[in-house]
Amino acid sequence: MSRNSLLALTAGTAGAILLGYCIYYDRKRRSDPNYKRKVHERRQKVNTLPFAYNATHRLNLSELNDHEMVQHYFQNEIKVAEDLFRQAKLDMGLVHLANAIMVCAQPVALLEAMKVALPERIFNMLLTKLPELQLPEPLPETTEIDLPLD
Repeated sequence: MSRNSLLALTAGTAGAILLGYCIYYDRKRRSDPNYKRKVHERRQKVNTLPFAYNATHRLNLSELNDHEMVQHYFQNEIKVAEDLFRQAKLDMGLVHLANAIMVCAQPVALLEAMKVALPERIFNMLLTKLPELQLPEPLPETTEIDLPLD
């Protein structure tokens, strides 16, 4: 046997073994008596996550106590904002960025990072959008940064 045919045979055998392994464990997983219940619970949990916005597109106050939900909301808002920026929908993207800043545990550090990452024009638009969306009271003066509005 030539080296190439041996290599092809080995790769084919390894692929078949991997496929068999996946099919075996998938069948074993699905035959679990609690499988349907677990899938149903997981889907219910996903459907109740915070990115199912309320009327103002923000988290409810009761959800702000759940760190995992706030973190998921924050990450989702950043992702949606990035997608909207790619589609050239700046105004909607800024709203989602502002929502992320409002639930962030360290908004000043996030603003510093955004000042570096965003173009100056968009960053200034974000700064004007924050008061419109009722940003909570700023942190103590020792942690504030000087952000230009020009």
